[in-house]
Amino acid sequence: MPDGMRLGRSPLEAEAAESGRRLRRFVWTMREGWPILLIGTALGIMASVTALRLVVPQYTAVMVIGPTARVGAAAMGARLPVLIGREAAAAASEPGPGDEILSDFARYLQLFTSIPVAERMMADPVLLRGLFPDRWDEETGGWRPAPGPVASVRRLFLALVGRSDWVEPDAERVASALRDRLTVDMVGSGPMRRLRLRHPDRVMALRILSAAAQATDAHLRAEASRRSAAQIAHVRARLAGITVAEHRRALADLLSEQERIAMMIEVDLPLAADAIEPPAAAQRADWPNPLTVVPMAALVGLVTGAIVISLRRLWRAGGEAAP
Repeated sequence: MPDGMRLGRSPLEAEAAESGRRLRRFVWTMREGWPILLIGTALGIMASVTALRLVVPQYTAVMVIGPTARVGAAAMGARLPVLIGREAAAAASEPGPGDEILSDFARYLQLFTSIPVAERMMADPVLLRGLFPDRWDEETGGWRPAPGPVASVRRLFLALVGRSDWVEPDAERVASALRDRLTVDMVGSGPMRRLRLRHPDRVMALRILSAAAQATDAHLRAEASRRSAAQIAHVRARLAGITVAEHRRALADLLSEQERIAMMIEVDLPLAADAIEPPAAAQRADWPNPLTVVPMAALVGLVTGAIVISLRRLWRAGGEAAP
């Protein structure tokens, strides 16, 4: 190779050199527009602080539940009989999840924010006031339309289409409020679930979560008791008209099992879900968290400032190239 001839760069080296030039131009642009970056960051912090002062802080009540234990010192024991063979088809027990088998715990999770549970919770007027604090008027001791300009516009729109906004809460509104406030998360990969409910009042958050859990269990207990009573009445009616000794003995055994189920249902222990961790909440409001909101707002302001600087540079470059 003759002396003095320059070696050609490889595509990788050329790409690295171009990336270096772009990085230097970006750093130079940011250094030139550092006041905009500073203003963007400051505006982000100011906006987050203002929002934190305007938003009502809320407490989070947390409860961990799991399927009712059948064994162990803290368990209620075998509530329903587990039969084998043909007898399993007539058994009232639900051994667990499957394609067509719904466990008591799955029913519990599904019913937690349902209308039947909401109807039970409506028996406590304090819970209703806690779920809808903006709808309760302490002076008149009654329910009122939602205050605020947004609610007024909504009522006006409903009036134009021939509808009216609700005033006094019903079971559907209570169930909807529970769904809005409640979140259910898995604990690891097991069957346990962590329930979270937020409310501006710590005591009310704990009360609502506890009441919802108790109402759900009470509804399941009442349904199980109803089914057991119906089966006992049916077996007794059939037993009175059968004279074959073998058939009477089979029905007598079935009746004994059903009566045992009815007795175990009445035990004052959780029917479908155990409270692994009872409802608890921190002494201070934990939402929104300033330690998360303010840095994120500052970062958003910083990024917004960088975008403004880049757009300004492109604008200037386009103006210079136009003549």
